[in-house]
Amino acid sequence: MLRKNHRFAYDIKNLKGDILGGFTTAIVALPLALAFGVASGAGAKAGLYSAIITGILSTLFGGTPAQVNGPTGAMTVVLIELYEKFGIEALFASMLVAGLIQILIGVFRLGKYIHLIPQPVIIGFTNGIGFLIFIKMITYFKTNPLLASITILIMLLFPLLTKKVPASLVALIVGSVVGIYFLPTDALVGTIPSGLPTFALPTFKLDALYQILRSGFVLAMLGCIESLLASLIVDEMTRTKHHSNRELVGQGIGNTIASLFGALIGTGAIVRSVVNVNAGGRTRLSGILHGIILLVITLKFGSLASTIPLAVLGGILMGTAIKMVEYNATRTITYASKRAGTVVIVTTLLTIFTDLTIAVAFGTLLSMFFFVLRMGEVYLKKYDIDCTYLTKKVVSYTIEGPLFFGVAHAIISKLEIEAADADIVVLNLMNMPAIDSSGAISLKNIKEVLKANDVELVFAGLRENSLDLLLKMDVLTEEEVLLSSRRIGEVLDQIKALATA
Repeated sequence: MLRKNHRFAYDIKNLKGDILGGFTTAIVALPLALAFGVASGAGAKAGLYSAIITGILSTLFGGTPAQVNGPTGAMTVVLIELYEKFGIEALFASMLVAGLIQILIGVFRLGKYIHLIPQPVIIGFTNGIGFLIFIKMITYFKTNPLLASITILIMLLFPLLTKKVPASLVALIVGSVVGIYFLPTDALVGTIPSGLPTFALPTFKLDALYQILRSGFVLAMLGCIESLLASLIVDEMTRTKHHSNRELVGQGIGNTIASLFGALIGTGAIVRSVVNVNAGGRTRLSGILHGIILLVITLKFGSLASTIPLAVLGGILMGTAIKMVEYNATRTITYASKRAGTVVIVTTLLTIFTDLTIAVAFGTLLSMFFFVLRMGEVYLKKYDIDCTYLTKKVVSYTIEGPLFFGVAHAIISKLEIEAADADIVVLNLMNMPAIDSSGAISLKNIKEVLKANDVELVFAGLRENSLDLLLKMDVLTEEEVLLSSRRIGEVLDQIKALATA
């Protein structure tokens, strides 16, 4: 008896939506693929075949069925800089390295760790990428400023009329017609080689090896982040659950093959994926059809692209860049949390003026630092004590949660500041389930600092599992163990009795 293989089963009810999604997404992807290809330095054909190869292979082997893959702005920024510094061969070598790294990340099941990058950091580098694309396209803008301005206005204003027709396609058609008949320019895309791409292993100079490996790593990480972010958005829209590691393997396969056939690498494209889902696409068929339709267009009508003015492609990317910047998210986050807003702004500026690796790394570290500060505020709670009849001022605090290296310093610093005018500080450890050596050292340090300022630190509610460590680290003496092990109420009663004597 044959068993049905559900993994490869196809529900025919999705067919209409998948066909509409594939066709609609291909129309959206066409002008962007052309623009990203030309901007990268690899040429329009490299952008078109990137959308075709990654659109088919990354979708087929990936872990997000309704996602559409292709060249994106984030990747293009890195590719432009790489091309300008080291040339076309180093560009393809770096992309090959990126594809292989993505496969390894997926195979070793590291995809889940990509999600640990904080949202303010993602928003910050998205903003930075938007600014960088805009700046990089100024060269194309200068070839025909008026034509580029018209294209940008179409990109920004046409969606206000209707969103059923892609603004980028309208901008491409209208801009090209205006450029050919009314505002002619010699700066054109130029001849696009006909036929299918050919296999070629990239060659490069040995002195560029370090930069190739470094850029490959950056491209891989950026591709992982953007693809998995797109996957989360698709999940939310389709009420499904993507497979992170399979998604990265699929991205890696598509990108490795693309780089070997003279095409740009791609990622899960958020805008195109949203368009696909809204048009009814639900399965891998929609993304694969999108790639096949682009292939037909490229083979049959690729020659028409040679007459497209560079100012039009520059205008399309400048309009895309303006819309990439997360204005509302930046404003909302900054209003809700100044610390998160700082992370967004710092990451944005570092993306623009340094590079994406430094921006993401520093932004993540800054987020961790602010988190530690926040934990210091949350973990340490003060409890008021009536000192009316006492000869000494007694204050009481409780540590809520484990005292480990990540929060110990912040908690102790806060305690040092708040207890500066006290005579006796009672620190309740009952709600501290665990402590590491960093936490123990911090307790020892604050005890010594307070003692130097004539403030006595008394522990209460000490758990048995923390006792041995605190004794070995000289935080407690044998004489202090009995009192420190008592409940907070008993310790406070004894302290108050001494303070009234």
